[in-house]
Amino acid sequence: MAVPKRYSWVSTISEFSNNAEIQMAGDSWWEVKKYAAAAVSGGGNWGNTVFKNLADNSLCFTMAFHAQSYNGVIRWGMMNNVTPKVDVFTDSPGKVLTETPFSANSNQYNITYKWTLFTTKDIIFIHGEYQNYTGNSFPLRIFLGRLTALELEDPAIANDFVGIFTHMPSNINNSNNLANGDFNVGRGIVRKSRNGTLYEYYNFTTDAQLTSPGVGGRYYVNPFMVFNPSEGVRGQFTDMFTACLKDASQHPDGSILDLGENKYYVFHVIDQQMPATSTHTLWYTSSNSARYCNPCFFGSNNVMGGQRVILFKI
Repeated sequence: MAVPKRYSWVSTISEFSNNAEIQMAGDSWWEVKKYAAAAVSGGGNWGNTVFKNLADNSLCFTMAFHAQSYNGVIRWGMMNNVTPKVDVFTDSPGKVLTETPFSANSNQYNITYKWTLFTTKDIIFIHGEYQNYTGNSFPLRIFLGRLTALELEDPAIANDFVGIFTHMPSNINNSNNLANGDFNVGRGIVRKSRNGTLYEYYNFTTDAQLTSPGVGGRYYVNPFMVFNPSEGVRGQFTDMFTACLKDASQHPDGSILDLGENKYYVFHVIDQQMPATSTHTLWYTSSNSARYCNPCFFGSNNVMGGQRVILFKI
């Protein structure tokens, strides 16, 4: 693996698409294009971005930023359609249950974020640090890309082990966030399950709280494991891991962590506070339906001391 490409800029949500196309022009692994809402089926009125893998035409993601009366959300596509389309939103049974919110409660804010975006040959990772509306905004974490299976898969579905995993769990369909653990566990969407089901929901988790190095200089490098209740663990994020370092100076942001057999590019994650509004559990879909859940990308929203990092294997 090569060192990931890294891009960073500050903009509002509605300017993400413009900046992504400009900043990422000439990327080694992905073609990036912006589209107006009318050019994308089911597209967003705050801009639309299509990420298309240069080596694999089937690896394609559409990211539509849509604002409505109550909130701003992302609608997703994961097929290489002739005309850009947010097919996860338009074609899956879940529709609005697949959307990803930017802010809590019934507020529509064109939030300014510091965006940091990484690409490798198989994945894209987007990290967003809110710069305003601090009482309402969600810190963004978004993984798009290929997943690595733990066992040999049927060739009919192996190339479709591709996913979208974000800070807010998908498929929340209840107004009571205390009903069960589904509201506090990471959950994303995989293009096809092992039995061929399109747009299947998969949970994902990692244990990223053990600080490194530990006794004997041991580092606890944690994969993001992807699993489905009916299948058990199927695989993990490709190329991307996480860890918690003792302090921020131990391995600076942008440095290389050399563990002998494996080497990793280090990115320091900024752990921002969750929204104070409605204790960060309430947001609205584009159909103005209330959803109660907790953001969950890592084992917890905050590290109790130390520095959380994303590690890209190189």
